[in-house]
Amino acid sequence: MEAKIYSVQTGCFHINKSNPPQLVVNAAGQVNSSGWSNGKLLPWVYVVPPADGIQDFDFVATAPSGIVLWVISPIGGEGTIELENWMKGVRIHTSSNSIEVMLDDKSCVVESRIISTMGIPQPH
Repeated sequence: MEAKIYSVQTGCFHINKSNPPQLVVNAAGQVNSSGWSNGKLLPWVYVVPPADGIQDFDFVATAPSGIVLWVISPIGGEGTIELENWMKGVRIHTSSNSIEVMLDDKSCVVESRIISTMGIPQPH
């Protein structure tokens, strides 16, 4: 069974210059136990594009079954969607938080702090 993960810490993106262009979003987060797998970002589907220009994604994974260790564990996920002209950024949702990454700054976000540019870690 798929469920939203516990929290998201980072979100990054890149654009595949295909025809049509594809927006690929990557995220790293945490789950509340061992055994979670298949992390992915599922895009929200809109009838009308959102007024704020932010494409929302749910960060989900396959929940464990059976006995687990109750320990915070890392998980990653990816989602791909056709890049639309109205898109200004992405918002990644989990069960406890969300983060936004704007497409014009080409940065990765860690708990609302910019930590890298174009997906390449920068020295502190």
